[in-house]
Amino acid sequence: MIRLNIERTFCRDIPVIIVHPLVESLGPAIFYHGWSSRAEYQLSKAAVLAANGYTVYLPDAINHGLRDRLCDYYKVEDYQIFWKTIFQNVDEFPELLEFIRGRESGKPVILGHSMGGMTVLGIASRYGDDLKAVVSFNGSGDWLLTHLFIQARFGVYMKPDWEMYTEIENRSPLAHNKDMTGIPIFLTNGESDTSIDPRAQAHFYETLKAAGGHVQHITYPLLGHFVTTNMLDDAMAWLDSLK
Repeated sequence: MIRLNIERTFCRDIPVIIVHPLVESLGPAIFYHGWSSRAEYQLSKAAVLAANGYTVYLPDAINHGLRDRLCDYYKVEDYQIFWKTIFQNVDEFPELLEFIRGRESGKPVILGHSMGGMTVLGIASRYGDDLKAVVSFNGSGDWLLTHLFIQARFGVYMKPDWEMYTEIENRSPLAHNKDMTGIPIFLTNGESDTSIDPRAQAHFYETLKAAGGHVQHITYPLLGHFVTTNMLDDAMAWLDSLK
């Protein structure tokens, strides 16, 4: 039986689970969880990365896991917390990066699912020079279009003068795609995803590709809002191609 070497620690106020590789490390990888999830629920995905040689860092996002977890993640009146969580994930990245640099060398690969898949693209739009590669599972780099789709899907209505509308638009990776052209980026989406509509990611992909981005996008017919073994295999093959 394979047993993972798991370490639980803190990066200042951020709880982090570290999954050590089974072979010599290829370097660090950070995996960001989705909305309503937590770091420890990502251990199966971390195991795949660790088996392929990465030291995997699993941070808890604010309002999740050990960080004041919400009682109900689907109250319409708390919708703005979703975006504030993404923003804080992005803003906390330098702190997490400094923590990792104190332990090992090399630029990290960053990966994430759903809210985490949106987070990693937000990080790439601001801190691309500090990254080796980006993998976004069922995420979106067009945050404003995703906001509109979420409203339609979940019955949320925010007026155009909503205070966060401009911040979402300005911080969206789509608005900074020209700053992301030098970063290898891999995007995967289920074509039947009703949580994060894949049309927003498709628009981001086409925009980034047209700007000269090093980006690949794979969609999976009939798949909903899940990270499958096929997605993980495709992501690992893509990462191997970068070596």
